[in-house]
Amino acid sequence: MRTFIAVLLWAAIGLAANAKPHCQSINNYDGKVTIVFTDDQAGERYTLSDVKFIPKWNGKEYPATSVKIKVADGVATVTLVFPHVTRFFNPKVTLRINGKKSKFKVCQ
Repeated sequence: MRTFIAVLLWAAIGLAANAKPHCQSINNYDGKVTIVFTDDQAGERYTLSDVKFIPKWNGKEYPATSVKIKVADGVATVTLVFPHVTRFFNPKVTLRINGKKSKFKVCQ
């Protein structure tokens, strides 16, 4: 029984470690940049930290001004808000999901 519980625990940790954000939308309205992404491998625990928007590769980083997370049935829906940026070129978001570094290209 203990082995079974240990295997389940490691499987849950493995799923959380392999988080895969998928961009759903981006807009630059109302004086801010809003990005929504989902992660279908959220599990029960889903925390974000060090969230930054990079409007172009090797460009300036903008920290998030707001982070909202909703988790339902193992799928996280995250809304990130950043300061207004007028131009994007292959933007990306860098962040930590449950303490692990991650990044994804922002949809356009």
